[in-house]
Parts: sequence; C-alpha cells; structure tokens
Amino acid sequence: MNLKTLVHRELGEGLTEEELAFAVGVSVRTVVSILADELPEDDRTWEQFAQYFHMDTDFLRSGGPPHTNGLFALTENPQPSPIGPLRKVPLLRWDQIDQMVSREEPPRLIQAETVLETDVPGPRTFAVQVKDNSMQPLFSEGEIIFVNPDSPTESGHYVLTESEDGCPEKALLRQLREIGGQLILHPLNRRYEDRPLTKQQRIWGRVVRLRKNL
Repeated sequence: MNLKTLVHRELGEGLTEEELAFAVGVSVRTVVSILADELPEDDRTWEQFAQYFHMDTDFLRSGGPPHTNGLFALTENPQPSPIGPLRKVPLLRWDQIDQMVSREEPPRLIQAETVLETDVPGPRTFAVQVKDNSMQPLFSEGEIIFVNPDSPTESGHYVLTESEDGCPEKALLRQLREIGGQLILHPLNRRYEDRPLTKQQRIWGRVVRLRKNL
C-alpha cells in the first residue's frame, strides 16, 4: 500500500486536501504533488505522513515490510511523542498470529514482518494485513488492521477467528453476529456466505483500529 493510495483513501472519506495537509502538518502543495505521483524527497515529510497513518516510515516508503521473517524484541514501555505514548506493535503474517494469541503474555521476541509504532493499547495487540475482499467496503485487501486478543467481543464487533481445520491460511476476518442464539461469522461482501462459529474455532481477537477507532 503506497502513500498515494493512502492519501486517496483519506480524501475519499471526506477530508479535503487542505484538511489533510493541516492534519499531517505539510503544505497543500505536498498533498497535490503526491496525487500527481511526485513523492516527497525529504525524510521529514515521510516521517510526518508515517506518524499520521501510524506506520513505520520505512514500511510506508517501500510500500511493504522492510524485513522478511525478522526477529523483533517487544518492549513493554511506551515511548513519549507529540501525539501521546507510542508502542511498537508487530505486523504479523496470518501464519504468525498464533505467537500472540496462544499465550497470556506477549513473547519478548517475536517473528514478524516488521514493527509499527502506534498508540493502540494492549500488551498483546498486533497488526495484520487484510488478505482478501470478503469484508469490503469497510476493509480493503492489503490494508492494515490492529487486533487486540484481550478486548471483549460481542455481537456487532469485527473479529479474527481461526478456521475450522486450524489452517492459518483459511483464518477469517468477519463481523460477529448472533442469530437465534447462534454466533455467526458475517462477511460484508455479499459474494461471501455467512458461517456459524463452531466450538472448535477460537476467536483470535477483536479489531480495534482500521486507521481509526471502530
């Protein structure tokens, strides 16, 4: 996901170019230039956009994770910043999620794509990229969401669940609904079908942020 795509998405949600520029702390000309495929040349501008989108600067510049199968240390103490305390949250592949959800305490070292700085709370909170279009229009493929395994879940919440056979590649991002006493995993895209949540399926966590609070 590149910077131009993210800017387009913000404007598509109702912000004007002037409002976005003010929120990021850059000039309107900078926003217009990005839309014209002229990316910023100075590091400070990239840092400002990365801070606005709650992303690692290298991740934003490259359009993807700068590391593959990296081993990262997770620190418990948030670091102060102008927008409040920031912590490092791992960006995981779907097959790496079990590291965070299978234990009550987060590991000190974790295999991850990269780490992202964010103000999203929760010691076991992790980030993951949406893998398909089953939850459009709210969740787009490739978009980063933050998931907290410790947040209580109820009908109406968006959750990650493991698949019925436990295969990470088949895990689901769905809206949790209750119909007639049965919990249902509901896709927002009508091309996909509702599925019952079985007793064998763990809820890995609740989606707590998609660039904004849900």
